[in-house]
Order: sequence, then structure tokens, then C-alpha cells
Amino acid sequence: MATNSSVVTALASGIQRKSAYRGNVQYIPVEVTVPASASAEALTLSETMPPNTELIAVNLECSALSTNGELDIGYTGNADAILDGITATSAANAAYPGAGTAGLGAPVAVGGKKIIGTVTGADAGTLNGYILIVTDE
Repeated sequence: MATNSSVVTALASGIQRKSAYRGNVQYIPVEVTVPASASAEALTLSETMPPNTELIAVNLECSALSTNGELDIGYTGNADAILDGITATSAANAAYPGAGTAGLGAPVAVGGKKIIGTVTGADAGTLNGYILIVTDE
């Protein structure tokens, strides 16, 4: 007998939200010019997400943003929930899920929140790429 994934088992119990199974994946482009700042620079990467939205992937290319700082990606209320402490001293790719990602790349609940970023000690630079979310819409 085959073993079902938890999603297939949940489907057997009734209708699931679209965001939980076969939801609509949406693309959020990210194009940010990070200004030079001696303190942490707050970045708003999205508007408030609809209810039941889950973030499933982040892929950002960043220039050297800082000589001694870091890049965090999260959401309102938890600024480093998605990517924490990405070295921003040279050009790099920041990806979720990725190596060393907490939660093993599990979807991150962002419904009712904005996706945000923080760069500490920014010397100026760019952040380009995308965020993928899944919604009930």
C-alpha cells in the first residue's frame, strides 16, 4: 500500500483552501536601489498580502550593499523570518529556500503582512529578483 503525503491525506478529509493545494502562484518583482546609510535601511518589498497567502520562494541578486553588513528578509512583525544574516559585503544571490534555510523551505505564512527587507550599514547598491507567493485568489 502506498503512503500518502500529508496534503493528499488532508484532501481525503474534504475541500482544502487553494493556497494549501494547487493554489495560484503569483510573481512579485523586486527592483530596489538601496541608498547609502550608516544605520539599518528598511526596504518595503510588497504591499499587504491577502489573507491565507504563503511565501514559497525568494531569489534576489544583490550588488555589494555593505562593507560590513547583512541583508535580512522577513515580514511586518518578524524582519528576519525568511532570510537572516545574508552577507552583503559582495555581490551575491539570496535565495529561499536555499542552503542553510531555517524551516527547510517550508511555506511562510505572510497573509495580512508586508514583505520587508533590512540592510545594515548600507554603502548603496541594488537588489533585483523576485518573490513567489501562493494565494487563494
